[in-house]
Amino acid sequence: MKLHPLIIGLLVVITSPASFAASVLDIPSSVDVLLLNGQQLDADEVTLVEGDNQLLFRYQVNYRDSGMQTQFKSEAVILKFSASNDTYRLKLPTIRNRNAANSFNKSPQLTLTNSQSLPVEFTQDLLLKDGLQLGRDFELELSQYNLSNKPAAMSFTSLSVDNANLATEPRLTAAPTITSAATITSTPTITAAPTTTAAATTVTAAPALAPTAITPKTIAQDQAEISEMLDYWYSKANQETRAKFKAKINQH
Repeated sequence: MKLHPLIIGLLVVITSPASFAASVLDIPSSVDVLLLNGQQLDADEVTLVEGDNQLLFRYQVNYRDSGMQTQFKSEAVILKFSASNDTYRLKLPTIRNRNAANSFNKSPQLTLTNSQSLPVEFTQDLLLKDGLQLGRDFELELSQYNLSNKPAAMSFTSLSVDNANLATEPRLTAAPTITSAATITSTPTITAAPTTTAAATTVTAAPALAPTAITPKTIAQDQAEISEMLDYWYSKANQETRAKFKAKINQH
């Protein structure tokens, strides 16, 4: 039995492994994914798009410092690379002490490989913010970063400046036209009244912005931020300051 060439073509496409392929990024459990391609993730699995991808994440681990358990939360790291129907794996260095933690925050040493364990080319950078790190708006910060010419910057259709900022200058589609005709006889008679055609001016108005809903923080979220701030300052304190801190806690 002969099959129609169109049916054969459809069967080839449907049964082809590439038609089901999707690039995936395998990350350690110590990696906190903040944004993928400018958007928050709704699932645990990091499913990539074919082509360029931009990942924003933090490295979170615990290590012992002078016999005490210390939590390390890295600066926000930007990773940009191109995916093509493959599975990729992100590896990070082991953090065993404060020096290793500080070294990572200055220049993260990352390794990105594909399913064949071959190295994959990527670009990395840090999304830095001065002062306390509480309540950061990573979506806004990353969108501002992507408007720069920094190494890991990446443009997205949803973040296009041309779409976000409409023209504010009016466009004149026609110049004013005045048409007047008058026929004067011995007795002045106006046979045609002057007709004035006003210039049409088209102004592209900026779109109305939808009100932003502000969701109040829960007690758990508030306490989590307080805990993070305490961890931050405790990690910056020397042994003498830590001892005073503990003594104050014991008084209560």
